[in-house]
Amino acid sequence: MSEEVKVTDEQLTAADEFLKVERRGMEPVPDAARHGSPRELTLVWAGAMSNYVSLLTGALVIGAPVAIGVSRGQLGLIDSGVAIMIGAALAALIHGLVSATGARTGTPQMIFARAVYGHRGAYLGAALTWLMAIGWFAVDCIIGGWALVQLLGIFGVPKTTEVAMGAITLVLVASVVVAIYGHQTVHVFEKYGAIVFMAFCALLFMVLWPKIHWNLPTTVHGSPRFAAMVLGGSFIYALVASWIPFASDYSRYLPHAVSSRRIAWWTGLGIGLPVSLLGIMGVALYTIDPSNADLLSVITAASPAWLTIPFLLFVVLGEIWANYFDVYTAGLVALAMDVPLRRWTSALICGLVGGLCVYSIGFFSHFNRARTYTELTTSFLGFYTDFLLLTYLWVPSWAAVLLVDFFVFRRGSYAVDQLTRGRTGFYWYQGGVFRRAVVAWLLGFSVTIPFIGSATLPWLTAPWQGPLAHLLGGMDISGLVGALVSGLLYYLFGRSYFRRLRERAAE
Repeated sequence: MSEEVKVTDEQLTAADEFLKVERRGMEPVPDAARHGSPRELTLVWAGAMSNYVSLLTGALVIGAPVAIGVSRGQLGLIDSGVAIMIGAALAALIHGLVSATGARTGTPQMIFARAVYGHRGAYLGAALTWLMAIGWFAVDCIIGGWALVQLLGIFGVPKTTEVAMGAITLVLVASVVVAIYGHQTVHVFEKYGAIVFMAFCALLFMVLWPKIHWNLPTTVHGSPRFAAMVLGGSFIYALVASWIPFASDYSRYLPHAVSSRRIAWWTGLGIGLPVSLLGIMGVALYTIDPSNADLLSVITAASPAWLTIPFLLFVVLGEIWANYFDVYTAGLVALAMDVPLRRWTSALICGLVGGLCVYSIGFFSHFNRARTYTELTTSFLGFYTDFLLLTYLWVPSWAAVLLVDFFVFRRGSYAVDQLTRGRTGFYWYQGGVFRRAVVAWLLGFSVTIPFIGSATLPWLTAPWQGPLAHLLGGMDISGLVGALVSGLLYYLFGRSYFRRLRERAAE
């Protein structure tokens, strides 16, 4: 379908209120409906990242030497912390800058992408974002279900795969219901949820302080140590970068005149700081019992019951909060691909598809080899690591093109009303595609492939490693390479085009 879905007057005047279904879909938010300040984005994104996924991903950094091919080895607490902070900072910077596009245009991220890639050219990024959102929905449901299993175990419920799947189902249903309501409901839950969860994490950290092995050493040296730190940082970079295509979905209600610098700063702080703190905390807690791959089990065994019970409860809620973003954005992305549905209907359908993915993982993947809950959690870590590193490959290069367009070529000036006009709009370009941007993105994406540190392919018995990553000792810099190459290529491809546009405008 190439024609735009019609925007109704009812949608244009739709309110954005707590616990009321948001009727606005892909159309730009009018100035009269804009509200809030960039500071609010700090707690919103902190809420999205204040969950067990950040703890778990941080704990994975310790084992980065094994991931690069060192048979035995680990990163110590200090090396892991440095890798986590650098990875989070780099991705948070990009995420913050991309968020600035929301306030300027008042549109969801993938609708804005039409200005850069063309109406149809934006379809590919939208489809990949939809798949990524559904994938994160499945991951968050599974992790939230595990936390619920741990919580039920305290009250005597056995840890079995059947109980786990039942718990995952409860998390799935709760996640879809709130995402249907929309923007303001998501904002409220995320802001206050972040405060409560971080408070529990701080209390847990203080209680478990004496049990943490602060002197955990790095057991690899020389180039393998550096390669492992880079790979560990890429885990965190991937975690944050995978949210970049969601960025302006949550900044589009801000007033148009808000400074892009303020948006970038507060958004980057909101997503980067909690990931860094919780990632380092995940490393520290993992040192309590490095022989146990299930971090939740480590925390449950080491903590007093009076703290464990509310903590696990908020782990469950944290995964649900993260899923609000997944389903909400998936609904908006489907609209960006011209699927003729209301936003809340699209969100519901996307949630149902995400549910099918959850059960597919549960019944038709490596999970079917798990005979116990422990095997279930252990086998999932390999799946999660692959998902983390593979889903972000296209995002940095895609975002780099978008940022060059926004900050260098057009300097935040767009004909917003043209973004939803389809063939008759300015951003239809040639056949609905702005080839300079699309080619720059895809070439940058292609260049990342030789730099992939590890990927599990079904037709291979061992993980595949890109040849350039192999030469670099397993170091995965694919995301950084993709961003640099695509950004530079788009600048070179687009200079003459935008120079001609400025000359015509001056005539």
